[in-house]
Amino acid sequence: MEHYQLKSFLTVACEQNLTRAAAVLHISQSALSTQIKLLEEELGLRLFKRTSRGMLLTEQGRQLLARAQDVLEAADKLQQQANVLARGNTVSVTIGLNTDPNFLRVSAINQRYSQLHGNTNVIFHLCQSIDTTQRLRHGQIDLGFFYGDNREPDIEQTVISQVRTCVVIPTQLLSDDPIMSWSEVSALPWIWVENLPFFAVLQQSLGDYRTLPNKAVTAIDEQIVRELVLAGQGVAIMREDEARPLVESGQVKIWNKGWGEIPLCLGWLANNREAPRVKAALEVIRYIWRKPPSMGDGELADKCWI
Repeated sequence: MEHYQLKSFLTVACEQNLTRAAAVLHISQSALSTQIKLLEEELGLRLFKRTSRGMLLTEQGRQLLARAQDVLEAADKLQQQANVLARGNTVSVTIGLNTDPNFLRVSAINQRYSQLHGNTNVIFHLCQSIDTTQRLRHGQIDLGFFYGDNREPDIEQTVISQVRTCVVIPTQLLSDDPIMSWSEVSALPWIWVENLPFFAVLQQSLGDYRTLPNKAVTAIDEQIVRELVLAGQGVAIMREDEARPLVESGQVKIWNKGWGEIPLCLGWLANNREAPRVKAALEVIRYIWRKPPSMGDGELADKCWI
């Protein structure tokens, strides 16, 4: 029985859906299905019932779930202890980044952490918002930034900031009509980021709009979206701070009905709330985010939109 098989078992049990679980684990759906099948054959029992509602645990699967969690936690603790021994007395804290480091003030966080906790090695990992809870559970990160609200009971969170989002349209794609409707905007080619919660925020601000955007290109992160927008290849939802310089340079305009707001949160395992490395990192990040950013403040109220 392999370590990765147990991780796959736990992820499918949590997501109750093979497609979503495969996305969380960054493997193909067929590869995940094979892993589960081989694990069931090795254990000699069925772990899941495959229904129209998704992958549901069998009674035997439910009984083994807690034991599998214990095994993975023990393996993670063993690895963490080995890392400590390999580095001597140095302690490490791993922080997941859901977007670009400059926006998250990584440099300032690292500098202050080094000043206050010089014996701690800070490790930053890229981690999409949708993956944060699983990476926390698997011990891959100690804390993680993410967009939106978390409703998982084993994950605690604090809101770091409210992030304004907007719909940007490259000037090459603008129509002659100065006021575009949602049906017109949604018909344009869109650059899409799978599992990014910005569109859910847009839906809330628009109300009951059932027309989905015309997804022309799918990107894996926000940085790729910016480059494709600059090339005029599609409409996108971006953070206000990202959109501002593009508006000022005349490369895009902002759709006037496309504003939204989403919380930027920091999460950690509830069981780790008293861990010194987690408490220290949380204090540093809160301190840095209480300070105003050094540049780039302001709103787009006096800028050009459509």
